[in-house]
Amino acid sequence: MKERVFFEEFDSLYYFHGSTQSWAMQGFHFHKQYEIILFLSDGALLEIGNRSYNVKAGDVFLLNNKEYHRTSGAVGKPHNRYVLMFDPEIFLAGCSETFGYEFDLFFERRPENFVHRLHLSEENLSKIEKLFLNIEREINEGEEKEEQVKLRLAILNLIVELNEMYRFFLKEQKDTSSENKIRKTEFKDPILYRNRIEQIKKYIVEHVNEKLELDDIAKEFYMNRYYLSHYFKKETGFTLQQYITNRKVVEAKAKLKSGYSVTEIAAQLSYNSDSHFIATFKKSTGITPKKYAQEKKKNSNNE
Repeated sequence: MKERVFFEEFDSLYYFHGSTQSWAMQGFHFHKQYEIILFLSDGALLEIGNRSYNVKAGDVFLLNNKEYHRTSGAVGKPHNRYVLMFDPEIFLAGCSETFGYEFDLFFERRPENFVHRLHLSEENLSKIEKLFLNIEREINEGEEKEEQVKLRLAILNLIVELNEMYRFFLKEQKDTSSENKIRKTEFKDPILYRNRIEQIKKYIVEHVNEKLELDDIAKEFYMNRYYLSHYFKKETGFTLQQYITNRKVVEAKAKLKSGYSVTEIAAQLSYNSDSHFIATFKKSTGITPKKYAQEKKKNSNNE
């Protein structure tokens, strides 16, 4: 996908119930919240990664916080929907262990034949809409501790009901003949999750002589600094700063072998001072740059 994908900031909880006219997102976006959308009107187009869904009234969708997406309402028609977005690190924290239930099952550990869209029958549509309205009521009740507990339980209740509906749908599909089975779906992480992380690693190598600050890299790749830090570590096992330091040390070793002085290398790799470079190198390797250069020279002479 050549279009830019933007990280968008929301509060830990976002709720919308209503209708808008001829509404469309300008580009693909993603956010750190899980999202549940229930459409009450026909005609919208929901694009998730490389997949597109022509929406019908009664369609519900589950999106995780790694999927880039955008929605466009039908031109000239009302776009009526429920939207619930919630930060899983806040609203699902500890819940799976406490209840012994996988609340994030269809957000994270999806089966291969999972599709985002679940079309609700009249009875199920009414049930899910009531659960959305329960959440809406708890949100409107206020921010007292008791209301927040009720709100969290209302969200969990919605997730449980949707999980059961998805399970039934998938079982029903599995039991049909092979000719009618739904095709397998590839769940591709967004560019900013795997491919973009690879691009950032390449960028660091190519610009290793520069200062390389987190904010500057985030701006270069149109990413939120929080998201960049979180998913860089998740993908590589290193924090962004650790990776930058490692690459600079690799480059410094090559320069030391080539006979550059500590002062020259510190300047070339954009360290604040010689002492900063020496301290960073020693912390990473266990020895000073000077000692490293001496050992390499000694080993070279002995060969």
